[in-house]
Amino acid sequence: MPFCPKCGTALPTARAEVPPAPSPPKTGIDMIGTDKLLQEHWIKRVIAFVIDFIILAIATWILLAIILIPTWIISGFQYPFPWYGGWPGSIFVVGVLSVLYFSFAESIYGRTIGKGMMGFKVTTVDGQKLSLEKAFIRNISKIFVVLPLLDVIVGLATPGDPHQKYSDRIAGTTVTTIA
Repeated sequence: MPFCPKCGTALPTARAEVPPAPSPPKTGIDMIGTDKLLQEHWIKRVIAFVIDFIILAIATWILLAIILIPTWIISGFQYPFPWYGGWPGSIFVVGVLSVLYFSFAESIYGRTIGKGMMGFKVTTVDGQKLSLEKAFIRNISKIFVVLPLLDVIVGLATPGDPHQKYSDRIAGTTVTTIA
């Protein structure tokens, strides 16, 4: 602390301006509570997913019926089938079909039926058509029923485009509205 050379009183010191700490980058979770367009985007994506899930569930039951009914008849109406996993087997079949359906539909058409109905398309972040590899990477979380939810939560909880789920960031893809 400096002192006055004549009287010896302590002189006030100039305080160095401390710059404010930089604010952390905003996440989708920070924005979704106030951004109506972002809310609408995610609501429409959930509706698209439900539509696609219903389509997949119907396709899975038809496929399983085609496979299981003749087997059931041939086996003399014995249930359960020793090789069929019952409910866990159905979940596995739905998971595999989900990854295949979403990956092929998005790489060929740029959308699934549900996304098309909601006015969405899937592209790379630079607007290009998806390769099957990128479509597979962004959809691998659909292999098990809880993983898509975690994929969305992690995407919203981390800095970056709030329209992307985490696997979109890894694949370099995004979901946009059809122009």
